[in-house]
Amino acid sequence: VPEDSKIFVYVSIGFLLVCLINALGLMLAKFLRRSGELGVRRALGASKRSVFVQHLFEAAAIGAAGAALGALLTVLGLKGMHLLYADLQNFAVLDLKTLGILVVISITATVLAGLLPAWRVSQLAPAHALKAN
Repeated sequence: VPEDSKIFVYVSIGFLLVCLINALGLMLAKFLRRSGELGVRRALGASKRSVFVQHLFEAAAIGAAGAALGALLTVLGLKGMHLLYADLQNFAVLDLKTLGILVVISITATVLAGLLPAWRVSQLAPAHALKAN
């Protein structure tokens, strides 16, 4: 494997980490913005665990949507490369295994990034959340 390819792998991993940190911040802001609603749910008897699981499912849904969009953009990008460079049709291909890895990494990374925001939201005291609004 050429040295340039190894560098691209490191750069892409760094880019993924930056995107995950950004996603973590966005999910935290999104989840905390609904603290009043969560305060009412908790005051009516919802457990911390149910609030935590709800937000993890939301993170997984975001990851699934990102995976679908990423897969679509990948397929379109490969089609565009094949139109521009006909000799890449045998070299640059997307198989189902690679597509599956893309989906798994996307959903897993988003759920991992959503762990902290989901935990923070689930730890909010109902009275404090209700008073804030």
